[in-house]
Amino acid sequence: MIITKPGLQALVSKGYIQNRNRNVVVDVASICLHLDNMFTTYDPYNGEPFIPPRTMPSTTKSIAPEDFFILPPGGTVLACTEEEVDIPSDKFGFVQTKGSIARGFISVHMSDGQVDPGYKGKITLELLNASAFYYKLAPGMQIASLFFMQTDAPVEPYNGRYQGSGTPTTMKSKN
Repeated sequence: MIITKPGLQALVSKGYIQNRNRNVVVDVASICLHLDNMFTTYDPYNGEPFIPPRTMPSTTKSIAPEDFFILPPGGTVLACTEEEVDIPSDKFGFVQTKGSIARGFISVHMSDGQVDPGYKGKITLELLNASAFYYKLAPGMQIASLFFMQTDAPVEPYNGRYQGSGTPTTMKSKN
């Protein structure tokens, strides 16, 4: 069952979703997610092919609220949400690209659109520009929607290697 506005407002009022920069925006059946001001790219790699996940060198850039990050055609970047979440153990989150962004052929998650029960932190977004256009990504822009589903029972909370992220998080080795 997808959680709708009254249930989402209750999650916000209990502090499960917070945004230090603005009020949390609750839509009919989702939470509006805003782009944070940090962007992470993998450093150039000319080595041998490998089996992921593997910790790779990367660079994170913070930009001022009035600045923007250029995402070129075919470009990829890791970013994160302004919103911080604390997913209850009986809820499961799904991230979807905002429709107006998706219609420009930007994807905010290439395959990792779930947010596990018990996850705490900012949500890392995997942005891909599949268009022929150069885009300006601005801190605070509406970028995605977070949907919640009710689980049939509370589950053991997520406690993996991405727990507590406060910045865009690159892939990490399982070690």
